[in-house]
Amino acid sequence: MRQLPPPENDNSRKRKALLLIFGKASGITGLAFLLSFLISSPFAATISALFSSTEKSDFVMSDLFYQIADNRPVRTFDDRMVILDIGNSNRQEIAELLSVVSLCGPKAVAIDVNFELPGENDSLLLESLSSLPSLVLPLGVREEGERFVIADKPFFYDDLKDVNYGVINFPTDHPGATVREYAKAFPMKEGGRLLSFPEAAAKAGGYKVDLHEKSSGVPTGIIGYHSREIITIPYDELIDRAEELTDKIVLVGTTTEAGDVYSIPLRRGVSGLEIHAYSLSTILDGVELERMPGYIATIVAVVVCFLMVLGAIAIKSGMKGLVLRVAQIVTLYLLVRVGYSLFVDHDIVSDFSQAILMIAFGLFSVDLWNGTASLIDWIKKRITLYKEKRLELKRI
Repeated sequence: MRQLPPPENDNSRKRKALLLIFGKASGITGLAFLLSFLISSPFAATISALFSSTEKSDFVMSDLFYQIADNRPVRTFDDRMVILDIGNSNRQEIAELLSVVSLCGPKAVAIDVNFELPGENDSLLLESLSSLPSLVLPLGVREEGERFVIADKPFFYDDLKDVNYGVINFPTDHPGATVREYAKAFPMKEGGRLLSFPEAAAKAGGYKVDLHEKSSGVPTGIIGYHSREIITIPYDELIDRAEELTDKIVLVGTTTEAGDVYSIPLRRGVSGLEIHAYSLSTILDGVELERMPGYIATIVAVVVCFLMVLGAIAIKSGMKGLVLRVAQIVTLYLLVRVGYSLFVDHDIVSDFSQAILMIAFGLFSVDLWNGTASLIDWIKKRITLYKEKRLELKRI
């Protein structure tokens, strides 16, 4: 006599039911992850239109934290530096301005003007440059393989002595990208490293700077744009405000040149000189913003989505739809709040964009999963009916 298997007890049935629920939730979470990955680029372009101009088209979630933080009533005036805006001054006028600057007792002077070609009456310019303390001048570089070579330099590069040089290139993926980071140093093809313009300005001002000789590639730092105010003195106000330059790092350049305008997380139309000033201010603070590793953001996205899907499967009440929608809104708010708190209070730049996507598509994935399962069941039933009819026809 065949022995029947023992009947399942309640605990065994509950374990099987829980395993089925967790297995289904895992599968749906995987589907949501796939959907979020496939549409991440269109999502970024769509979201960028909400928070910034369409020309940027590279919005990331941390930009939102910059904007929220910058709108606080808290402002920090950086009294360690001054921007001297020379406007559209010609070379002779610049030389006269620099002569005045040298008399004001600045700690260092960093000039973001590339005198690439010689001109008339350059002797006055060279004399003014020679009189400046701890002078920093700009260099442009281009990449050759994994290293760099000098591409743009002043005409007196080999003649003027006791001058520090800093590279003005920004570490962006393409020319129109938002500038979120500053370069620290560039490995040169002829050997050694050249400091970036803001790093060279900090060193010239007597601040401690890591030369980054042991790092590979181009080391970068995240620029702290939010809640900073940097003094800017127009060239025509220099005489009246000369005392504001004393014992400061003076950044000299123009903020109105059309070819030197960039986007930053806070706004568009920011000059390269102002970005160097924000970078220098960040360096002088001595506190680096750290970027949250991508795998942590992915883990958060998967866990949050899994819990949301698990709730969608487990809740059986008539209020299920309302409860899930409220849970979505609350979770989205918490993600933004946590990301903002990490940014402002702990100097950690996080990006929970994938988590937001997975939350948005989690419930859709539940419907898609259930709809697919229903379709498969319907197809199976139709196949079974078809087979039964075939058998009946054969019998007849």
